[in-house]
Amino acid sequence: MTGLVTAVHLYVTDLDRSTDFYSRLLGYGPAAAYDEGENAHSAFFVLEQQTFLVLTWDPDRGREVGGAVRLELAADEIESEVERLETHGISGLVTRTRFGTEVYDLADPDGHLVRIGPAWTLHAIEGAV
Repeated sequence: MTGLVTAVHLYVTDLDRSTDFYSRLLGYGPAAAYDEGENAHSAFFVLEQQTFLVLTWDPDRGREVGGAVRLELAADEIESEVERLETHGISGLVTRTRFGTEVYDLADPDGHLVRIGPAWTLHAIEGAV
């Protein structure tokens, strides 16, 4: 059965810049890094026990950066999280979803969309029916 997310893989144009951004966003640095040669390097952040955020700089493979994918991260208290992020130089926009929840939307240095808000729950699924 498929359904467990084990990794979110984002291709980036500057690994050091993106590693710095996500370290400030998450409040901790990568757990590991590796390189596959002169033109391919990655950094791994542990999001949950077995879920990873993988940032990869790999220009030779022509991977796309930015785009339509959005990384959603859960936060219990939006106001304090926004304050924490803004003190670390990360800015976005507080918006209200169609389900009435307040979220903080931003983009990383490569244009990947990030949303911080309440954990994804059944209220969204029920609201969509």
